[in-house]
Amino acid sequence: MSQIEFNVAVLRNGDSQGNRMVLRLETCGGTVVHAIGVPQDRPSRTGPTWAYLFNADGLTLIDPGAHGSFHELASGIAVAGFAVKDVDRLVLSHGHYDHDGSTAQVISESGASLWAHQVYASLLEYAPWNVQQQDSSPFHAEVARLIRQSTRENSGHDSPVQNDIYLVNRRELHVDHPIRNGDTFGKASVVHTPGHSPDEICITLDGIVFTGDHILPEITPHPTTKVAFRDEVSKGVPDQYRETGDCFGLERYMRSLKSVMEFGTSLSILPAHRLYNRNSFNFLTLIRAEEIICHHAQRLSRVLERAGDDPAGLEEFTWMLFRRGTLAGRGLYMAMSEVVAHIEVLLDVGDLEQTVDGRFKKTGSTNYMGFIQELIG
Repeated sequence: MSQIEFNVAVLRNGDSQGNRMVLRLETCGGTVVHAIGVPQDRPSRTGPTWAYLFNADGLTLIDPGAHGSFHELASGIAVAGFAVKDVDRLVLSHGHYDHDGSTAQVISESGASLWAHQVYASLLEYAPWNVQQQDSSPFHAEVARLIRQSTRENSGHDSPVQNDIYLVNRRELHVDHPIRNGDTFGKASVVHTPGHSPDEICITLDGIVFTGDHILPEITPHPTTKVAFRDEVSKGVPDQYRETGDCFGLERYMRSLKSVMEFGTSLSILPAHRLYNRNSFNFLTLIRAEEIICHHAQRLSRVLERAGDDPAGLEEFTWMLFRRGTLAGRGLYMAMSEVVAHIEVLLDVGDLEQTVDGRFKKTGSTNYMGFIQELIG
């Protein structure tokens, strides 16, 4: 895997995952970036959310972290030599809880302007996990039923754990600058990269790319399934993002990876998770985007292989493709939704077809290979 070396100074050590670590990074172009490993407010295999602080036409902070971790963020900013009140601009990579949870507190203390993609601005009044129309087709209705059933069986309730304070604060946010693809501030420029989240953005600056959850070391970000916005949600979403494939699905995610790769695979990435893990740094370049595409190509191949000669159902695919030890609790939901994302691509390119009883069988084609070739050449 290609790597790039930064000029790195550790201002505060953290644990083996990088929790509470504070770094001073200087790029080859002389840009100084402070990276803060903000612990999440609950156990997470992804480790801390990495917040980034740098000057770009004002002191800019990317992703403040989870709601319950504001004091950790403030502590890290102080180690970097600043205070929360010094922040001029707060930029959100996307609207997931572990990224935008402390937004209201940062803005309250600093008066910073809030920059987030215009899709994020249109979704503020809704819980992030409740913006899609899960039963928009018979296939997705069955997926939703299976996921609800597995959630009840494993946790005793139907919906994710909700933080009421976070949701109230989120609904009261005002996005001062609804970001459009190609927007700039200082030397930084923004590209819209949906697929993991409909509002995800990446930011390029002086040979580096802040990737949020779009591109991560060691792990592959979870793709969304190709399900449309709920009707009442869609009314507030900008017209160009209302079609299902504009913001959701594995195909959209993989095309977003390609759009970032076009900046040049030698650019280095600063991700929102796994910058440091198991006592080692993960300083990688955009070649990681191609590796993630190849990972999904292998998964598409495995889904076709597992289809066999007899039609198989969604649950069968999930149990065939994932180790049983990973399918407990929320793991089953995550695995099933990822299988759905791959099945959707194979249906769209004509490599799978759905039978009248809702199962899937091979058509004999491998058109997905052409799609992958289009992405990575």
